[in-house]
This record gives sequence, structure tokens and C-alpha cells, in this order.
Amino acid sequence: MQYYGYYGRQYGSGQRYLLKALREVAEQVGGLLLGLDERELNWRPADDEWCAKEIVGFLRDSEREDLRAVKAIISRDGARIEERRALHGPAERDYRSQRIGKLLSAFATLRDELMWTLREAGAGWEHAGQHLYRGRVPLERWVHEISERDLEATWKLRRLREQLEARDAPRPASPETSRRP
Repeated sequence: MQYYGYYGRQYGSGQRYLLKALREVAEQVGGLLLGLDERELNWRPADDEWCAKEIVGFLRDSEREDLRAVKAIISRDGARIEERRALHGPAERDYRSQRIGKLLSAFATLRDELMWTLREAGAGWEHAGQHLYRGRVPLERWVHEISERDLEATWKLRRLREQLEARDAPRPASPETSRRP
């Protein structure tokens, strides 16, 4: 099943495009966090938004859940797959007290395992999992959803970084204070 139109044609298959996209995310996430101190890693732009640590904690926990689902789907067509719960993570877990290096390392390790699992999937790419509410979910669709989650998380980290930089940037003098008497 092909969901990717332009990207599928450009990279030869939806699977190749997805593997490329998944491979690049861990590096992007790490790069977006470079140079941020503890205060910045824990800063929330608003009470209802996540800080950088919460985003990375969410990615780690999501990766753990998705790796379990992907392995189940590959091993048996029609395998039961669970509802994704990681999105509740920041409300249920204290990511802010964890070290960012540990969160990133765990995410990167799980991503490596996911990548190897998918590269070795062979005919498992034709399998689907059985979800309680969604019914039959093809592996390629599940992996596409992982990629979409990654894009959203990296976008949030970019936006967070830009907000931090704008907040900390020196303010230009206002016209009233820059006039000479």
C-alpha cells in the first residue's frame, strides 16, 4: 500500500522514504538541543505546552511502544497491537527531572533497534496489526505514523528553540529611548 505519492516516486518506495526519514530524526533532535542549559530544557512557552525534555521523553516512550508493535506485526500478520499511550507521558511522568543525555541516548538506541527491525522485515512489510479501535493497520501505515510523530516533535523543538532565542535576544532600543535630548 502506498501513502506517499511524490516521496514514493522520488525514493523508489514508501519503505525507502520512511527508513530515510526515521534515520534522520535522532540526529535532528540532538542538534536542536545543542547548547541548551537545564533552565532552557525545562522551559515551557505556555502552561499547556511541553518543554524540550518532555518532548524527548515522549519520543523515547513512543519509540518503545512502537518498537513493540512493529515487532509484533512483523512476527505475525494480524498480531494484536496496543493503543499508543506515550502522549500521556508528560502528565504521568516527571521527564523534567531526568537528564537530557539519558533521554536522548535511550531514544537513539530504540530508534537504532527499530531501524534494524524494519530493514530486516522482508515480507513482514506486507503484514498488518489488529488494533482494538482502528481495526487492521498495515505495517507501512504504522511506520508512516511514527514518521509523522517525529516531524511534529522536531517542529515543536524548532519552535521552542526559536522562542528561547527570541526571548533571550537583546531588545532594540525603542524610539523614545533612542532619541537624544
